[in-house]
Order: sequence, then C-alpha cells, then structure tokens
Amino acid sequence: MPAVEVKGVRKAYALNGRVVPVLDSVSFSVGPGEFVAILGPSGCGKSTLLNLIAGLEEPSAGTIAIQGAVPRKRTGLCAYMHQKDLLLPWRTVLDNAILPLEVQGVPRKAARERALALMDVFGLRGFEHAYPFTLSGGMRQRAAFLRTVLAGKSIVLLDEPFGALDALTRASLQDWLASLWEALRLTVLLVTHDVEEALFLADRVLVLTPRPARVRGVVPVSLPRPRQREMVTSPPFVRLKAEVFQMLTGTQVAQEAPP
Repeated sequence: MPAVEVKGVRKAYALNGRVVPVLDSVSFSVGPGEFVAILGPSGCGKSTLLNLIAGLEEPSAGTIAIQGAVPRKRTGLCAYMHQKDLLLPWRTVLDNAILPLEVQGVPRKAARERALALMDVFGLRGFEHAYPFTLSGGMRQRAAFLRTVLAGKSIVLLDEPFGALDALTRASLQDWLASLWEALRLTVLLVTHDVEEALFLADRVLVLTPRPARVRGVVPVSLPRPRQREMVTSPPFVRLKAEVFQMLTGTQVAQEAPP
C-alpha cells in the first residue's frame, strides 16, 4: 500500500478573470519508508503539489490518498517543513521543537523530555536553551527539522529545506539528513531545485515539466546506501546527473570522463 498516492491531480487558479492551470493530470505514488525527490522548473507547481498533499489546498480534479485512504481532510496527516525555518524568536530551541506536541495536548514536561532525547541525533546538544537569533543557518534548520519529526507523522514533506543555505552548509546538512533517514526510515517527499541534492538523497527522482506541470519521467537512483559524499564524483552518479539534466532541459549534457 503506497504511503502517498496522487492520481490525475489537476490544479488551476482564477487570476484576473482567467483560469491559470498549474498542475495537469499529475500521478505518482510513494512507498512506505521511501525517499522521493521532486524536480522541475521554477514556478511549475512543485510547492503547490506539496500543499495539496498536506491538505492546505484542494485539487481541482483527481484524488490524493494517504496510506491507502482518501480522507475528507488531509491536514495533520503529514509533517511539513518549509524552506524558511519559521522558528518563533521568543522561544528557545527546546520550546520551538515541542510546539507540535503542545498542539497535540502533550504535557509540557513530557514534550520536553521527548525533545531532549533527540538533541544529540539532531546535533543540538548544548543549544537547547539558545534562542534562534544566536544560531547558524544550519542549526536553525536542524531545529526546524526536529520540530517536524516531533509532530510524530510517518510522512514528511520537505519544501527546499536547504535552499537558502551556502554550499558547504547545504552539503553538510544533506549528509546529516541522509544519515537521519537511514536511522528513522520515514517516508519523505522532497522538493528541490538541486539535481545533485535530489540524487544524493532520494530513492527515486520525479521530474516535472514546465507549468502546467505533468510528470515527464521518473529516474530510479540505484546508488548504494548509506550514501557517501564521495559518490557525487563517481561515474554512476555523473551518468544519473546527466540523465536528469537531459530530462529537465531536453538537451544532451556532456559527461566528463573520470581522471
């Protein structure tokens, strides 16, 4: 049974008296514990697709099933992390992390105990009582991800969570996320503009067309796990990268021969 199944989903918006199509008959599924990345041109509707799965918007046509059922309301069934960390500046790392537990009615003491138990895993030990303005961008993202995981959902939606970070920090967090996924085996759907990030993290890469988006193709990533950073220069990785670029652009990308 797929964790997420999108069937024939269309989405259009009314703008200045005309209909603007965004998604056109998008269909795909994500298996339990699978990591799927979504790539596509800017403005093609990738974030809209995550909003639909999360239940923040409704499709104009088609269905979205979560764990085998098509619920009347999808809100609260998936954890959702945006590009901006959205940490509350007046709350410490610990108190930001426990927000979803507090919303669920978990007593504050019990919520803090659950969050504290994961501080080492998320690289935040020693910063539990720090405020967001004192943290680096990478640490803020890890705190936001801890909050997302503490929501307790088996399906996690990530909308370019590392897009605003510098290249070195982004690579470090990709390594960290790959290790975290190995440990937790959550179902993850990641939207990204970074082809290398998609291939490094995902089991499959879903490539969308320009708006109105359709599924242009799916690229299986058969690289061994756990993923290692040196893989990004290996011939298999370079071939996959060329395949995805060709699918995105419709052009042949030259593959450099390894030295």
